[in-house]
Amino acid sequence: MWRDLADWRTMAVTRRNLMVYLRNWRSAFVPPVLEPVVMLLVFGMGLGTYVGALHHQDREVAYLEYVAPGILTYTLFTTSFMESLYGSFVRMFYQKTFEGITGTAVERVNIIWGEILWASCRATMYAVCVSLVLAAFHFLGLISLSLETLFLLIPVGAAATVSFSSFGLLFTSRVPTIDHMNYPVFLVGVPLSLTSNTFFPIDQVHPLAAALAQVNPLYHLSRIFRHALLGGGPEPWMFRSLAIIAAAVLGLSFLAHRWMDKRIERES
Repeated sequence: MWRDLADWRTMAVTRRNLMVYLRNWRSAFVPPVLEPVVMLLVFGMGLGTYVGALHHQDREVAYLEYVAPGILTYTLFTTSFMESLYGSFVRMFYQKTFEGITGTAVERVNIIWGEILWASCRATMYAVCVSLVLAAFHFLGLISLSLETLFLLIPVGAAATVSFSSFGLLFTSRVPTIDHMNYPVFLVGVPLSLTSNTFFPIDQVHPLAAALAQVNPLYHLSRIFRHALLGGGPEPWMFRSLAIIAAAVLGLSFLAHRWMDKRIERES
């Protein structure tokens, strides 16, 4: 399975999805990119007026600065999760793209890797755009972030999106119709995106929430991004968080292949 990740057939599936995306890039690109920008303004500058400052890294941090790294990880998660959920389901069930591809030299494992990589690439593109907005806010004096760290974190986020994309495919492999997508979106995706240390410190809410967060790769990604962007140096816990993210990438991508392989076989 893993050797197929760099197979030319996997790259062909990823490139195919990119070419389709570029045909309608204006309608496909602008709304998702504007969403985190609007959330940054609403949560950071609107709600931040009432919240004031939060305690982070032994100092007081303005809420706008606190939420900025969370917006970045929120973008990485929601984009990759939704693309592998809705986008992959539409290509598989309605457009019958997978059925057509399997009639060529491309195998099911290449289709699955291609879907995961495309969702990750799309999330990374949007994260770069959000990073540019954060950099603009920094130069305008609205927030203070470590810019030299900002773009160095993008590859870390891109790697983490493999777990988010695979997570989305787990539901794609199970839901019978697109109407049933509401269950994973509103019962899993939305709660995770909002309560994974993205907009508030979840580990200070309840001991149970803090315990559950330890197995959540998005929580660890948000924690790393916030610590690094707000000027923190390397800490031992960061390596543990990276190990948990890596374990999520390996475990979820393995499950995604097992479950999606059976679903594609049924649909073909």
